[in-house]
Amino acid sequence: MTEETVWLAPPFRQGEPKAFEAKPEVLVPAMNAGWSQCEPPASSEEVTEHVG
Repeated sequence: MTEETVWLAPPFRQGEPKAFEAKPEVLVPAMNAGWSQCEPPASSEEVTEHVG
């Protein structure tokens, strides 16, 4: 399965990461402007299993 988005962190990590469309014509200008690839933000949902 191919990802359709790539997460990029703003220059100098000043601000929140943002999802960009995974296409060269979108990513190259952003990366030239200082954005860098990063992990997606952690989900705020807690996953728990109920065993019983």
